[in-house]
Amino acid sequence: MRNRTYTTMQAGLFFVLVIFVLSAIGCGGTKTAGGPTPTPTPSPTPTPGSPSLSATPSSLGFGSQALNTSNTQPVKITNIGTVAVTITQDSIVGSGFTVGITTPINLNPGSSVTVPVVFNPSAAGTVNGSLSLMSNSTTIISIPLSGTGVAPLAHTVDLSWTASTSPSLQGYNVYRSTVSGGPYTKLSTTLSSTTLLFTDTSPVSGKQYFYVVTALNTSGVESAASSEVTVTIPVP
Repeated sequence: MRNRTYTTMQAGLFFVLVIFVLSAIGCGGTKTAGGPTPTPTPSPTPTPGSPSLSATPSSLGFGSQALNTSNTQPVKITNIGTVAVTITQDSIVGSGFTVGITTPINLNPGSSVTVPVVFNPSAAGTVNGSLSLMSNSTTIISIPLSGTGVAPLAHTVDLSWTASTSPSLQGYNVYRSTVSGGPYTKLSTTLSSTTLLFTDTSPVSGKQYFYVVTALNTSGVESAASSEVTVTIPVP
């Protein structure tokens, strides 16, 4: 659980926004998608005149990833040989893995290309796969891939704030966005002036949310939004 406090004031409306994150029972701590970057293994010395590629990193580990959410990691492919190489085809193995390149790709000696690999699991469980790059049906390099799909669990986010001191206070509005700076969607009807807590029951594992609160006076004038609060929902 984390606690952050923010203050905003406009047109006599003053309040402090405090946020708490409560994970569902059985949900572990926050896990960053993607495991530690493996140490690249030494590349073999290429045979003169033969095509040879190296990959940095030498393998990709995506760690735990919520189902139906994507995570992209790059791998740098370098021509370490003495002759030009044309990558004519790519082949990827493993459910949920895709690669974002268009072949053919020409690589002169010493040149490189960055290949984005995406993991978007549709089923729970660990997946081991590989990305192979070929030239004229001959595999030049293969990069191991791994990741674990995890079913999302229910989460709640509790928002609380200090009361406004405005004598004409009517109540408060709570807003949420999945993009920093908005646009925001109103989560609540206008809360009463004595309500200083709101619980968002719809967050999804692995997602990031941005919250603001406004105050409303009896004339219907709404204050500027509070400072934005960011919440990252943990992956179970």
